[in-house]
Amino acid sequence: MDLQYGERWAQGLILQWINQIIREHRLPFMRADQEVQVRTIVGRVKYPDIVIWNGTEEKVVCLIELKTPMISAYDEELVEDALKKSTDAGIPFFVTWNINKLVLWETFRPGTTLLERRLLHEDVLEIKDLRELGKSEVERIVKSFLLRFLRALHAYYEEKLTKPPEVYVLPKLPPDEILVHYLKTAVDSLYIPVSNNLIKKKEKDTEFYGKLVEWFVGQGWLFEDSEDDYDRVARQAIYLMINKILFYNILKEKFGLKEIDVKNVFNGEELKTRLQEYFNFGMIINPRYGIIFATDFLERIPIPDEIVEGLKRLITELNKYDLSEIGYDIVGRIFEKLIPKTERRKLGQYFTSTDIVDLILGFTVKHPDDKVLDPACGSGTFLVRAYHRKKFLAQELFKDGKYSKPSKTHEELVKEIWGIDVAKFPAHLALINMLRENIEAIENIPNIACKDFFEVLPGKKSLLYELAFPVPKLKQEELETEFPKDCNVVVTNPPYTRQEEMEDIFLGGYKDRLRELVKSICGIEISKRSSIYAYFYLHGTNFLVKNGRMGLITSNSWLDVDFGKHLQEFFLRNFKVIAIIESKVERWFEDADINTAITILERCDDGKARDSNLVKFVYLKKRLREIIPIGETEEERWNNVERFVSFIENCDKDEEIRIQMKKIDFLEKKLWIYENEDFRITMISQADLWAEGWNEEENKYEGSKWGRYLRAPDIFFKILEKGKDLFVPLKKVATIRRGFTTGANEFFYLTQERINELGIEREFWTHPVKYGEWLKIKDLVPKEDVWIDKNGKYFKKSQYAIEYKLDDVLVDGNVIWIPNYVVKSPRECKSIIVNPKDLKYRVLLIHKDKQELRGTNVLKYIEWGEEQGFHERPTCKSREKWYELPEVRAELIWIKGIWDRHFIPVTDFEIFIDQQLYAVQLKSKAYHDAIIAFLNSTYFALFQELTGRVTFGEGILWIAVYEPMQLQIPDPSKVANETLKKLVETFSGLKQREISTMFDEIGANSPEEVSLDRVKPDRRKLDEIVMNEILGLNEKEQIEVYRAVIDLVKTRIKRAKTVVRRKKKKNIDVKSLANSVISMLSTKIEKFPDAYLADYKGLWSKEVKIPTGRPMLGSDINGFYVRVRGEEVYRGWDQEEAKFIYFAALTGCSSVRIPLDKQTITLAVKTFEEEYKKLKEEVDGLLLTLIADAKIRKDVEEKIWKKIFQTLR
Repeated sequence: MDLQYGERWAQGLILQWINQIIREHRLPFMRADQEVQVRTIVGRVKYPDIVIWNGTEEKVVCLIELKTPMISAYDEELVEDALKKSTDAGIPFFVTWNINKLVLWETFRPGTTLLERRLLHEDVLEIKDLRELGKSEVERIVKSFLLRFLRALHAYYEEKLTKPPEVYVLPKLPPDEILVHYLKTAVDSLYIPVSNNLIKKKEKDTEFYGKLVEWFVGQGWLFEDSEDDYDRVARQAIYLMINKILFYNILKEKFGLKEIDVKNVFNGEELKTRLQEYFNFGMIINPRYGIIFATDFLERIPIPDEIVEGLKRLITELNKYDLSEIGYDIVGRIFEKLIPKTERRKLGQYFTSTDIVDLILGFTVKHPDDKVLDPACGSGTFLVRAYHRKKFLAQELFKDGKYSKPSKTHEELVKEIWGIDVAKFPAHLALINMLRENIEAIENIPNIACKDFFEVLPGKKSLLYELAFPVPKLKQEELETEFPKDCNVVVTNPPYTRQEEMEDIFLGGYKDRLRELVKSICGIEISKRSSIYAYFYLHGTNFLVKNGRMGLITSNSWLDVDFGKHLQEFFLRNFKVIAIIESKVERWFEDADINTAITILERCDDGKARDSNLVKFVYLKKRLREIIPIGETEEERWNNVERFVSFIENCDKDEEIRIQMKKIDFLEKKLWIYENEDFRITMISQADLWAEGWNEEENKYEGSKWGRYLRAPDIFFKILEKGKDLFVPLKKVATIRRGFTTGANEFFYLTQERINELGIEREFWTHPVKYGEWLKIKDLVPKEDVWIDKNGKYFKKSQYAIEYKLDDVLVDGNVIWIPNYVVKSPRECKSIIVNPKDLKYRVLLIHKDKQELRGTNVLKYIEWGEEQGFHERPTCKSREKWYELPEVRAELIWIKGIWDRHFIPVTDFEIFIDQQLYAVQLKSKAYHDAIIAFLNSTYFALFQELTGRVTFGEGILWIAVYEPMQLQIPDPSKVANETLKKLVETFSGLKQREISTMFDEIGANSPEEVSLDRVKPDRRKLDEIVMNEILGLNEKEQIEVYRAVIDLVKTRIKRAKTVVRRKKKKNIDVKSLANSVISMLSTKIEKFPDAYLADYKGLWSKEVKIPTGRPMLGSDINGFYVRVRGEEVYRGWDQEEAKFIYFAALTGCSSVRIPLDKQTITLAVKTFEEEYKKLKEEVDGLLLTLIADAKIRKDVEEKIWKKIFQTLR
């Protein structure tokens, strides 16, 4: 049955819900009806979609016209029709509703325009198709809204009935809000057919599809070929068009341009052409307007013919507004409100909070004449706020006699502010946002460029933007400008791109080009692992004058990760590091899963001045808005910013404040700490930071953990100082390595049930135990897991007979085998001592060649794995035998990602571990138990919290493989034997029990709740020995340790919970993407071998039957082979013949005849190989260009080849 979900269906559903709500909530309406006749003045009968009767059924209170989302609730014809029906029937109110937007109007009021009688504008839903009304969640939202609406409607009705006309005044909206609602509603209705049309066009036009994906990649977005992607493009295109029309109308009145006339346009292409003709006039007035008017890919998006009339009505409506009479301040607000923050996110534009922007500008913009550059300006928040900051400084400095003029003009300000963004839409918004500061002076055009910042060189000319099509009378050189080399300020919020995603998003060796750029200009090499924000620091420096300042908000990862050392060194060699600021309580980008820090730098060539500079590490304990109130006026706002900035910059120079500071000496360094209820400032000289990161032996800077100066409590530094003669780095007593990176966990990790089902031979999932080890562990391994090999008969034939001598593994004349237990996750470790009963999986360890495995079940399993494609996965492929894992055994297990449990599990026998864990081996058994006790004490949890980092916003403390070895533990050889003995005895009880969260272990959920008697008794005993008897901390200092651990764990978990989780993405349509790529291919291959034998008339040597399945071509000591689904269909020494059969199997042959003539075989194979190679190169090239996400690209590639070979069968 073909169900229709049109307007009538939706009207019936809404009618049913309204009546249900009236009944259930006993609202003062009789009911709602459909199909009620309304007779016009001239006698014609009309039928409103829905009417609502008052409580006595004498009068209709409200008429509702309900339409699809593709018709604007402000559509002129819709509103006029509803108004006419209401007027003729004497209905006091009417509604126009396109399911998403509802507008309530008063039908008549003397002396008012229709727009002035608009009572409500409600955003109800965001759907594209009426069928979504059938979803339960959508029904819930609509019903909830209808209840509120009906109550509001009754209130309006009662107001109108009970008050005389001269008293009754409806609320009026200002003209800017009316126009903004009108335009936003137009966007919400117009984008839907544009998006639908885009999807249809990309399926037919492969060139257009390619351009679309290139445009996406150019924005720094991942293209997933999803409906959301097309919606985003469509919305940008409509917003862009509306902005252009509005802006053209401003220029029209300023420069006497013609009014936009599209009355005689009847299709989409004609409308686009006509509009661009008008917009070109804008560019001719001044080429810099091209950021707004010039065409790029967005203007190539087709306008569906079905919306042409709607667009014409929109243009006619906008032409009615005399923007000069409305007032330029109101026009500015229209541009500001047209795309709200929430919409900017939908359009891919992340919004930088003005709290952050103003703080950064407070540190960096110090003079009214400062030249400011934002190299990733987005929609221009830094630029606009710098504009106001400079205005404020002019007024303030003039009052103090430090500036010659009482104010700066708009013309002066826009000349001194520069913005660059790689994407057209944000650059377009940035220009408009700057222009709206003084639209009356629109001829003064800000310096906004639509360019890749890394293609712009200081003091060199470059295009402001690229022209997609030539514009009559506009010369290329008019689009060029010289970018400044003498900026006083560089500020920005760079794109948030993790280093591992960088090559996915920016294709074609983008990162390598950036590394070459900074090497050639800055003279330094930067780690390949660096994120893109690092390059903004480096290249931004080239635009900065001496003593100029730079302020960026970026990921905080550079403070602590290994690749951050390059930035640290660069800063220390070239800048005074003024301040590094991080928040303890808020995430500055709630919907970006990354933790951030603000960095303020001042360029300085004087080495002594740099060394003596005190770096201020500022840790905010309250929200920024609470510390720096917004204020009633710009002046008040900037004064609030100034107070906070001045305090941070000058606190070390103020004697009164210095008296309140704590001074801490640790490891030959000095710290000064100031703290109040709002923030903590930790100060350390740059000379000390340099010394801390400098490696004397290697004679190079290796970096250090700067993040601890933000987050570490005083007690951390006290412990370091007290333990300076006692501590040794862990690397002195242990080694560490990563666990298995299998590349195919589902192949290598098997449950016992699965092993039994497959019949895999014992030697590949168990291993023999050495005699000495067995004596220690025999009571720990479950009896059912132990297998006794009588006299070692099985051992002698196993893969371990090469590694061990029989005598090494004989226990009472037998060999004991136990499973290859593997720890996949720290959740499997309940206690410090790992219990094998808690371990679900065994790891396959296969060290034999396939030849040696002939006739075994494990070989069948390997061949099954090859059919699944495991052997082609990069990690597996990199191994000599893809199925052979190195044996990574752990004595201690270091947890790579810590949530709320701090412990270092230990095994009394060697165990295997996954890559989510690190394997630690102690170099000596002498102090084995003492070292493990140190690692599981609470002081060590504090050290781990301050060594790892929380960079991706999910609250997990990540420990890199090199970091544990840097951690400090007491040197057990310097601890009294009696103390060590007591330590080990105390620890023996703790290590057996289940380890809980740090909150449970310490007995507190907040630092304030901490007391020694609430700590779990066995932990308290252990900690007392470590912290008091060994480290010399008194009880007060021990409480500080407990409080610090609770605070650090709680802070990262709490902050992670503030992440605004993105909606779960719809599954990417890999099949559709694959079909799209296939449709673009120009190279073809034919069915092998028939198309490559050139009508061969010779004899045949033999015929080979080929089962269906994925073929595999390989070789071993017995020659070349072809296997399909584990069955060998060819074995021999002729490589060309093997390839001949393999290609036949690949293209779906069920049997193939082999030519007797060898030359024919060779030629056929060579021709097919060449065509296959050429096709593969084309597929790879298209995939790299069209699909930025590496994982999606791989999935699509598999689908492409599967489809190609299927079509040949």
